[in-house]
Amino acid sequence: MSENSEQTVFTHSRTTEAIAVVGVLLLLISTAIVVISPQATEYEISLYDSYPASFWGCIIGSLFAGSLLIFRSVGNPNERSWVFGASLMLATDALLLLMPLIRGYVMYGDADPLTHLGYVQDIVNTGTTGANIYPLAHLLVLATADATGLKAMTLAMLTPVIFSAVYFGGMVSLLFQVTDSRRGFLLGLPFVLLPILGYSHLLFRPFDFSILLIPVVLYLFFKSQRNPAPAIRAILVLSLVGILLYHPLTAVFVTGIFLLYYTVQYSPKIQTIYQSPTSAFGFSLAVIAGWYSNFPGVILRFDTIYRVLFGSGSNDAPVQAYAQTAQEATPSLIDIVQFITFRFGTEMVLFGLGGGLFGVALLLGLKKRYALDTRTATMGTVVCVFGSVGLLFLLLDLIVTQERPWQVAKIGAVVLLGPLFHIIKSRLGRPNQSLLAHSAKQTVTLALLILVVLSTLTLFPSPLSGMTNDQVTAMEVEGSQWLTEHETGNRELYHFDIEYRRFHHAEHGVREGLPFWEVFLPAHFNYTTTMYFGQNYGSDKYVMINRKGRIFYQETYPDYPQRWKYTPQDFQRFNRDRTVDRSYDNGDVRIYLANGTRIRGA
Repeated sequence: MSENSEQTVFTHSRTTEAIAVVGVLLLLISTAIVVISPQATEYEISLYDSYPASFWGCIIGSLFAGSLLIFRSVGNPNERSWVFGASLMLATDALLLLMPLIRGYVMYGDADPLTHLGYVQDIVNTGTTGANIYPLAHLLVLATADATGLKAMTLAMLTPVIFSAVYFGGMVSLLFQVTDSRRGFLLGLPFVLLPILGYSHLLFRPFDFSILLIPVVLYLFFKSQRNPAPAIRAILVLSLVGILLYHPLTAVFVTGIFLLYYTVQYSPKIQTIYQSPTSAFGFSLAVIAGWYSNFPGVILRFDTIYRVLFGSGSNDAPVQAYAQTAQEATPSLIDIVQFITFRFGTEMVLFGLGGGLFGVALLLGLKKRYALDTRTATMGTVVCVFGSVGLLFLLLDLIVTQERPWQVAKIGAVVLLGPLFHIIKSRLGRPNQSLLAHSAKQTVTLALLILVVLSTLTLFPSPLSGMTNDQVTAMEVEGSQWLTEHETGNRELYHFDIEYRRFHHAEHGVREGLPFWEVFLPAHFNYTTTMYFGQNYGSDKYVMINRKGRIFYQETYPDYPQRWKYTPQDFQRFNRDRTVDRSYDNGDVRIYLANGTRIRGA
């Protein structure tokens, strides 16, 4: 080896070591900040405000340092720094995903996750799953609780982390199947180790668990096509049954992916590299028909979608709600940009890059400079089809939001980034074109940095995206229990931003009847038309208000007080209202008994 070569290797090694040291230090600093910070004692509107900006900067820096270590191995077959870089990224991911537990939250997810705990309680109460259409997640938590003695709410926060670990392993394996080159694998590895699926990494919901299993199923599917050994096909069948029974919508999505693969396989200009027959599509249809046809609720959901698509549905689509809000509030341009960035930024970057690179690859295929294989073409088609389906969900009211099909599209896009970057660079450039190589390197690094920032700062809901933290407090649980124990009749319960039925589900089960009929509080407690709250009603009503409801508008929309439905002055007036008696107050949840006076003319 020449003196210049030795100097280059030495410099490369020193730079790699420096990046590794910086990455580890940033992770240690982040961990130290978490350890010395006190746990949450009340509801936090945003988890991002619970720690200083330096903490989130260290998290982003640690993820980016791990990514750079992986990139350092791309051009050197003997370089193993990618292993350390991947480990650093996974350790940072673990710190992020465990944040609700670290903050001392009683539960994370104040809506559907609480109801799913109710399904677990139903199994405890009755010994059967009954009409539960997705019992696997509930049986898993019940069995784990019995084996470990942990509380169901604690397991509801731990289980998504475990499924996320399976997801990251599945993504790495899927990436290995999609690309045949070491360079393409290493270029894509940092992208697939980012928590791009947001809510799905955090919430106890069967749909999210099933989404996290999709990479594993696709890896087994591609592997079974390459090597149709009986053992691999048996594992594929078992994993397919599992994911298809987790959630009906995911079952449809996975079946759709298999259909796309079948279509791509017989498309011109696509190189078919697997010759073994595939029966996954037919098998999936059989499982869906055999299982979900037993549940009328599933059939009614698909009927609703049909009526919306063909003109007989009448509900507003999500995009109409966004447009109406923008029209009424007339937000500033910077607020619109902020909302779009933190609500849809990850999707925009992934779909823009993934779809754009796939388009270039298709163009190269048409010019016969590159032949797309079935794996790459299938994942690219997944991005295009499921991205378009998500757009359809955004424009029409199809029961669920656009995020659900977009989760599948994001998986396809993030798997394609590294392999397609490598393919396009190798086909468009030559080894001596250093300018092109340098530009491609800068593009990949910049794209990765943007995704690191977005995936970190959009993982948890916050006012930046027009949402609030999904934290459940111990005082909310206690307040709901008190109301259940002290209710004295079948009265209406008025509330804002806390759903009593969810807490009742978690404690007593979904099948247990509710003692109240829940109604949203009128804007400003109707003080714009009446002097006292009780004058609006002819009978007594319960009112339940938590800390989240009291601070929601001023914390989420501080610059638009004219659009607040409830102001601090409204809450103060309600507390002094002579027709309202405060029955319970634990510092977070306040429960009132409003005396209806309309009949008496007060």
